Amino acid sequence: MNRRNKKNNKILKRIGNKKSPAFTLIEIIVILFIISVGLLGVLSLVIQNIQSQVINKNSIVAYQLAQEGIELVRKTRDTNWTTVNFWNQGLEDGTYFMDYLNETPQILGDPGSANLYKNVNGYYVHDAGGELTNFSRTIEIININTYSMSVKAHISWSNKKQTFDYYLETRLYDWY
Repeated sequence: MNRRNKKNNKILKRIGNKKSPAFTLIEIIVILFIISVGLLGVLSLVIQNIQSQVINKNSIVAYQLAQEGIELVRKTRDTNWTTVNFWNQGLEDGTYFMDYLNETPQILGDPGSANLYKNVNGYYVHDAGGELTNFSRTIEIININTYSMSVKAHISWSNKKQTFDYYLETRLYDWY
């Protein structure tokens, strides 16, 4: 047994004199720092992606609201033809607001009347009876000559202290 104890003691001395194969505290801190920097990069990409989605969604809504504004003026022109009125009756030069509830564009007196609300059916209207949205719409009509007019729809909205604008313009003609 004596021989065995001597052999075990030699092994223990060798192990005790060698460096420990475990990580040191500095190595662990460096590894954690590298991992945290990588995770911060991924997190910032996720946040930026979410912000881009919100901006893109609002841009699509703004385009559709501008297109609707143009179509509402076109509907007024077409209604004038079917009721045997002058094609541009109620479409004088000026800045207006209008939604699907109006027969003709309404003169924009107060800039607050350009604000859009969502009614109980989910439609955008200028009536303050619904939920206020961050969108506003104005429609500018400029009669170019006896047979044509320019119609410009301007949509404005804000998102996190930043204001965005979308413009859409078309020409309407008396071709009837």
